[in-house]
Amino acid sequence: MSPPATGALGRRVPLGASGLRVSRLGFGCSTIASLGTRHAPSEVRATLIAARDAGINFFDTADVYGQGDSERLLGALFAPTDDDLVIATKVGMHLSQSQSVIRLAKPLLQPLLRRWRGARAHTTRMRRQAERTCFEPSYLRQRVEDSLRRLRRERLDLLLLHSPPVEVAARDDVRRLLDDLRQQGALAHYGVSVVACEHAGAFAAWSGLACMQLPLTPRVRDGQYALDAATLDTLAGLAQRGHGIIAREVFGGGHLATDVQARTQALAAVLRAPAVGVALAGMGCRGHLAQNVAAFERAAATTDTQP
Repeated sequence: MSPPATGALGRRVPLGASGLRVSRLGFGCSTIASLGTRHAPSEVRATLIAARDAGINFFDTADVYGQGDSERLLGALFAPTDDDLVIATKVGMHLSQSQSVIRLAKPLLQPLLRRWRGARAHTTRMRRQAERTCFEPSYLRQRVEDSLRRLRRERLDLLLLHSPPVEVAARDDVRRLLDDLRQQGALAHYGVSVVACEHAGAFAAWSGLACMQLPLTPRVRDGQYALDAATLDTLAGLAQRGHGIIAREVFGGGHLATDVQARTQALAAVLRAPAVGVALAGMGCRGHLAQNVAAFERAAATTDTQP
């Protein structure tokens, strides 16, 4: 277990009514093991460990990230005995057979791709073209078992459905499966990672739902970053139901905030929003980690630290 961290990043806040207590800055792990990552595996590992030592205790991944290698890396680095650690993973997507081949070739391809400036954008397009969704209960159960194995856990801290169509909200068989998995001890909590904020309402009535992950990208309004009124209304409704909110795309996928001041304003706007417990940021190297931690500490100084 890492030593207790000091400062705003070392504080823990409740993630809705789930009982989970999280750092308000979370580590987004979508690219840490991807084919097009710009950084060597040793630097990625060092960054994850440094983030944990700095006080980050929430790590967000998915079964398809890095062809499963994102989960494998987290499972290898972080012991399940770390009671302060929260790993959220997602299921519901699957990749084409070519992605399995890519995983085998990844150790040879990555050093070459790191020299290609456009590699990340190209591999991201390839991955999105290969992505499909499947929310059949038998498939989801198998993917949960696979995630447990890769993460080296007996129980998942938090399982999210990965970008389900809104029609899935009406499927009792999916809800029953999630409840069964929780009762059987395979997961502690479950939630949904939605494609867009307007999809949140379709899933909000699920009685067992603990959390939602939403894309929350502030826009500049009157010289300051802010979320729009419709998004704030959605968040207020989720807060009334006790749902914890995990914010992603806070920096617009890396395009919104390009300096510490902009990152600070964007983070502050999201952290002030109702029910937001944790804001995710991708961090491929220790330099990126330092930038995001600096922005977070400044944002935390200008906003209430409680969601």
